Amino acid sequence: MTGPLHTSFEAEWPVRVDVPASLRGFRHALDMSQVKFAALIGTSRVNIERWEGGTIRPFRGDVLPLLTLLRRYADGPQAVGQLLNFAAAAVCPLMTRPTAIYTGLDLAAPLANDVHDHTDLLPSLLMAFRLVELLVPLDDPPLVEELSRRYLPVVGAGHVGGREHSWEPTVSAVAQRLTEDDRRLWLAMGRRLAELNPRHMGQGDIIDAEGAVTAEDDQSH
Repeated sequence: MTGPLHTSFEAEWPVRVDVPASLRGFRHALDMSQVKFAALIGTSRVNIERWEGGTIRPFRGDVLPLLTLLRRYADGPQAVGQLLNFAAAAVCPLMTRPTAIYTGLDLAAPLANDVHDHTDLLPSLLMAFRLVELLVPLDDPPLVEELSRRYLPVVGAGHVGGREHSWEPTVSAVAQRLTEDDRRLWLAMGRRLAELNPRHMGQGDIIDAEGAVTAEDDQSH
C-alpha cells in the first residue's frame, strides 16, 4: 500500500482546480456582491453568476486573461491565495504524469503567452505546491534557481533512485477508482495491520514513517 501513492490521496492526476469556487472565493475576499464585483471588472452580473456556477467558463477556459483581469484587485492574503488557484489552473492540467520530473521552466511556460505574462507568480505557486505536498524539489534550494530546479510529484517520489515494483501499477489503478474516504480507510487499515502483525512481516520488510509496509521482495506482497 505504499509505492507511488500520495499519502492522503487529496491529489488526483491530472490535478484539477475548481475555477468557479476560486472565483467565488476571490469575490468573497473582496467582500463584494456579484453586482459590485461585475461592475469592478467590467462585466455583467449574469456573467459572474454563470462563471461562479460553472455553466460557462471565463474567457472560454483561458485562465491567463482572467489572471490579468483580477490581479490588480488582489488585496489581502485570501484574495492572493485564490489568485494562486487561478495560476494553478493554468499549470496543473499539463502535469499529467505523476512520476515525471518537471523543471521550473516546464511549470512556468503555461503562465505566459504573447499577451499575458504571469511567470512572476511561479515562486509563490511552487511554494504552495510544496505546502500541500503536491511537488517536491529534487535539487538543493540554495544551489539552484527556481527555473532550473527539478520537481517531482509526491506520488512519484518512490520511483527516484529505486525500481518500480511489479504490483505498484495495479495498486495505483485500484486506488484511483476508490472514493477519497475509502482510500483513507484503505491506508489506515494497512498501517493498523502493520502495527498489529509485525511477526507476519518478511525479513526484508520495512515500516516507513507513515507506518506502512514496504518490502525488498515483491513475493512478500
